Amino acid sequence: MRKTLLTLGMSVLLIQAIDAQIFSEDFESVPLTSGTGNLPAGWAQYNVDGLTPASNMSFMGSDAWKVRSVNGTKAAVSTSWYSSAGTSNDWMVTPSITIPASGNIYLKFKEYAPDPSFSDGYQVYISTTGNTVADFTGSPVLSVNAANSNDFTTKLVDLSAYYGQTIYIAFRNNSFDKFLLYIDDVEVVDLPNYDAKVETVSIPRYGVINTNSNLVIRVANMGAQTITSLTIDWNDGTAHSATITGLNITAGNAANVTHTTPVNYSTIEEKVINVTIDQVNGNADANPADNTGTAKFNSTSSAPARAVVIEEGTGTWCGWCPRGAVAMEYMYNNYASQGFIGIAVHNQDPMMITEYDNGANFSGFPSCNADRFYLDASVSQANFIALFNARKAIPSPVEITCDASVSGDVLTVPVEAKFVTKFANGSFRLAAIVVENGVTGTGSGYNQVNYYANNANGPMGGYENLPSTIPASQMVYDHVGRALLGGYNGQANSVPAAINDGTTATHTFTWTIPATTNKNKLKVVAIVIDNSTGEIVNAVEVVPSGITSNEEAEANFQFNVFPNPTTDVLNVSFDLNDATVLNVMDINGRIVMSKNINGVENMVNVPVSNLASGTYFISISNKDVTHTKTFIKK
Repeated sequence: MRKTLLTLGMSVLLIQAIDAQIFSEDFESVPLTSGTGNLPAGWAQYNVDGLTPASNMSFMGSDAWKVRSVNGTKAAVSTSWYSSAGTSNDWMVTPSITIPASGNIYLKFKEYAPDPSFSDGYQVYISTTGNTVADFTGSPVLSVNAANSNDFTTKLVDLSAYYGQTIYIAFRNNSFDKFLLYIDDVEVVDLPNYDAKVETVSIPRYGVINTNSNLVIRVANMGAQTITSLTIDWNDGTAHSATITGLNITAGNAANVTHTTPVNYSTIEEKVINVTIDQVNGNADANPADNTGTAKFNSTSSAPARAVVIEEGTGTWCGWCPRGAVAMEYMYNNYASQGFIGIAVHNQDPMMITEYDNGANFSGFPSCNADRFYLDASVSQANFIALFNARKAIPSPVEITCDASVSGDVLTVPVEAKFVTKFANGSFRLAAIVVENGVTGTGSGYNQVNYYANNANGPMGGYENLPSTIPASQMVYDHVGRALLGGYNGQANSVPAAINDGTTATHTFTWTIPATTNKNKLKVVAIVIDNSTGEIVNAVEVVPSGITSNEEAEANFQFNVFPNPTTDVLNVSFDLNDATVLNVMDINGRIVMSKNINGVENMVNVPVSNLASGTYFISISNKDVTHTKTFIKK
């Protein structure tokens, strides 16, 4: 999985000389066959759960732990993804290690769980009697519910309780139905007293002139003494040094530290900000090589209205993907006016656009990319809201407009972008995405697999009342990505490299609308991409002119329900001659009744006597449109 960070150019150099090593294993000497190897000599592993790994995890065989390559290094790995969901109980135990009688003695290792939606947790145990599972009788010295999913992250455990003793250290994967857990660079070391590490430097990429932007440094304590103060300088050509007090960062932990001097420019600037930790608790740092980091910042003359694009990876084969459809509709109902734009990127079904699916590069489904900045994020209503709010809060460097139109079977998309900052050598591109609502189909590929059937996994917007495989005749797919104009990465040379405040870039895309596409259900999402990072920096969603809008179709459509209120039977009349589906939904949007229509009916009697009293919605649909009315059941 990939994840874009706010930080640019951070240092992650580790100098082993500052840590007096007592034990060390980096797994690099383990030979791999077909990408997999066994633990080094002297290490023990116990597969206590005895569960069968999922087919994708077949490289584990019957072992609890193996060695694999990941992110350019070799590391020990275990899985909790089994053919039938279960809880892992997989142990990995070091050889015996003799602890010195004094010093700042710590266990030091790195953790990594590559899927943020399914992050494995683990426990660390110490034994002074032996290396079998039965020897680890005490409480764990460290328990982690979910390992870090950004990259390998260093953890420290104080071993001073074991001065002068010989110990064994065990790592136990105790996760339920997750994915993979990696452990690397296992060491027992004598730490220096003061060693602060800059993990990330974060600042909003853009800020309006004469407005404060906070510089936040993520600092990890790699020394033995608790960090209570740091002297930190940020420098853009001028030094801004400050001592930040009142901190409490214990060994092995990290915290965000906000510099007391905010970033603020009165003119349009393009800056690289260099950050350096100069002192820890008033003392010199033992390892200054990891005390620096950088971030880029541009001031802007104004704050253009910003939209947020969430691209959701989905597929009709994916039983969890109805969660994404429900979340998408919630966002359009509640956040469209604030700038939410949603696109369904289909995978391995009849609606898949290969270039789009490959570009989005989702590792699992459903997943989502928010402005192509947060990548491979989990899908839910709550997470969509969080991602939307996080991106909406960041100023955009560009205003974007689009005046798409349809003439015959040709879609014309002129895009204009006006910048409010400057770049000496920018890397921006214009692009447009064609999106279609109301997509239906008749083949089995349009059947939707549904893991929420029979309320098996809780309510999900009405899907809990639908079958485990919803037939194509009952499915209508919205926000379907249909074409990439300019490609996934945008149109090369559509924006000049040298940009000043007020620079305007334009490009016109055209697309021939296939006969299988309903042009009256199209919309266009125009975007500006920072090609150096892949991030979408602004977007706008428009309905092309020259087509019949949903509102116009609704105005010309006759649809009546009577009597209303009703007690036993609701009569439904309509003039949608090719209607195929009638649905009754409760006030929460859950489908409580569904009926297929033969396509020539214009009057249907709907029995409602079994419904509880209250307000309901009734809809009829064909392949192009859905019309909805409200009625009351007495």
